[in-house]
Amino acid sequence: MRGKKLTTIIRQSAAIIATVVLGFASVRTKAQSTPPTTPADEPKVQSTAQTNQSSPQVMDGATANVPPAPTAPTDSIDNRIERARALAAAHQLDAAATELETARATTRDAVVRQGTSIMLMGIYLEAGNYSRAQSLLEETFQTRLSEKNGSIRNYFALAGQAVNGVRLHLGRYRNYGVNIEGATLPPEAVQDLERARSLLERMGAQAKEIMKDSSMANDGLALLEDVLGIRLTLARDAEDRDKWQAEYAQAREQLGSGRVQIASLGGLPSRRPQNQPSPTQTPEKTPANSEGAPAVGNTAETKTIDAGSLNERAARRIVPVYPKIAKQQRSVGTVRVHVIVNESGEVEITKSEGPMLLRQAAEEAARGWRFSPVYVDGRVVKLAGYIDFDFTL
Repeated sequence: MRGKKLTTIIRQSAAIIATVVLGFASVRTKAQSTPPTTPADEPKVQSTAQTNQSSPQVMDGATANVPPAPTAPTDSIDNRIERARALAAAHQLDAAATELETARATTRDAVVRQGTSIMLMGIYLEAGNYSRAQSLLEETFQTRLSEKNGSIRNYFALAGQAVNGVRLHLGRYRNYGVNIEGATLPPEAVQDLERARSLLERMGAQAKEIMKDSSMANDGLALLEDVLGIRLTLARDAEDRDKWQAEYAQAREQLGSGRVQIASLGGLPSRRPQNQPSPTQTPEKTPANSEGAPAVGNTAETKTIDAGSLNERAARRIVPVYPKIAKQQRSVGTVRVHVIVNESGEVEITKSEGPMLLRQAAEEAARGWRFSPVYVDGRVVKLAGYIDFDFTL
């Protein structure tokens, strides 16, 4: 009896040892015959594990074929964004925001992250979720301090979306014929308007902070003007209106003086004493001398003429490149670039208006436009006007 039990134990042990040896040999054979991959006894990446769960693989020793890991993360992010678009169109705003927040949190692509941020801003404001909108804006505003390259532009793009989102949200009150200054507004509407005011005031403070950087002063001032203009329409009473009217007027005055500073920094001729000839004035362009005609060299400074639209006057035009992120967000519209054309026909930009995602592309194109010199009474003049760029998809 004992002999039989012992024999049985030995046979079982031998079988176990053989199985282990064969398995080890099988693994070695597979490792020698195939390129290095994730070992069979280690856990697969999540995307592969999910694939294996949906379509189980039959392991047959060394001959089992395991498909390569698919690029699920990228596809998943794209699918989430497309799903979010559809949900937002169906006015399922909470579900759309959840999809975008997940995509934004999982991606490492800066363009995708910025695009989802802009979409989220629009959804938050459409839903009246000002707290999330302000948190997103604050995060991007703080990022500009640590990430210099492009982060400030990301902030301006997001702030532009915030401005447009607030306008659209407040437009719903007008569409329903609601007087936002009415004393009979329900508490929900009063709270909604207060949150809108708080967001605008915070954006105004951020714009003033940005204006401390001289290289961003004019962009910050343009944002401040937009924000103050909307805040003025949300005045609580006459006293509140007077306060924001004063700030708005001051911002517009600064913006106007900023144009003069840009012109002088751009290399336009400074004031010259009378009787000192200007090198930009050529006698060939002057009319024939006659009695009473002013001498060419007696001008104090070059005159500037308000020419309005300059689109039809250009001698050379540059078509702007549609920004990738603007295409992804399907941002369209007209950008108006305000410029000064100097005596040489070169363009100096003073400000731009229109969709924030498209402004930089329009400004870069406008810098390449050239104009023929314009003469009035035999003297070359500068032109102040604007160039319109229409972006359509």
